[in-house]
Amino acid sequence: MKIKYLVAITLLCIVFSCSKDNNGQLTLKVKSVSSDIVGPGQDLQVDFSFTEKGHVIDSITMIKVRINQDQLETIRDTLSYGVPAYPKSSKGELQLLLDYDFDLTSAVNPPPIDTVHFESDTLILKFVAHDVANNHSDTPIAGPIVILR
Repeated sequence: MKIKYLVAITLLCIVFSCSKDNNGQLTLKVKSVSSDIVGPGQDLQVDFSFTEKGHVIDSITMIKVRINQDQLETIRDTLSYGVPAYPKSSKGELQLLLDYDFDLTSAVNPPPIDTVHFESDTLILKFVAHDVANNHSDTPIAGPIVILR
């Protein structure tokens, strides 16, 4: 008899722990990234798919994590981007175009490799969508992405 209760409780715990759907509100997934190496003056395009229930997305936040072995002072590690107004929909796609100089470079003073080149920034990019009701999505990741300097 006790075994039946133990099995039932275990099954209930498994069912409830596996249903992480962010309250069914907002999900964001990285569909594609235009390149894993970005040179000076180039942009990086990130395409997302999303699902939302109840409210439209109004912004996406990007968090840059520099994973180089040398730990250096970084700039603009967290950036937010507004999303243009769109008709409410349960599914859709978004595109983010990231500028080399403002959005992608990370180290304030990258160490020189030789007389012309500096150490590249190797980044992991994390994204979070926010809707007008201040709900937030899960955190999809893109990377590693090398930003040549």
